[in-house]
Amino acid sequence: MELTFRRPDDVAKLSTEERSRLLQENNDLCVIEGKRFFIRGLLPLPVELREHPYCIGLWVEVPQSSFERIYDLWDSDEQLNEPPFDARIANEIPTSNGSLGLKAELRLTGPTTRPDVFLKPSAHQLYVEQARGIDAHRASEYIALIA
Repeated sequence: MELTFRRPDDVAKLSTEERSRLLQENNDLCVIEGKRFFIRGLLPLPVELREHPYCIGLWVEVPQSSFERIYDLWDSDEQLNEPPFDARIANEIPTSNGSLGLKAELRLTGPTTRPDVFLKPSAHQLYVEQARGIDAHRASEYIALIA
């Protein structure tokens, strides 16, 4: 099981009435008042002695121009040729204090998969985990957040 956020933190804070009035959303894309733009992606963390990474399903905020380009490419194989997009993490990960707002890159991976999120270099624990990998115990700590 992998840790997954259903919506960006700023969306989760909205009341039902506010959501119906302010949002355009589905399970992969979200827009608040036509001013803030979010994409759901996967943040892979390499795990020692495992072939596949542990992925955290989270949201990133992107500029409107990036959102429009991503939207245009959403169902196209052409997205594989697209360079990464600048983004910021839109969820606070409980075991990674200060993850909300971290600078990242969103990389499109094809029309049938969610984009990958790679953090930009920093001293933050989550960047270190993505760059160096985690052990199975750390992966279990993430899993415990959803149990």
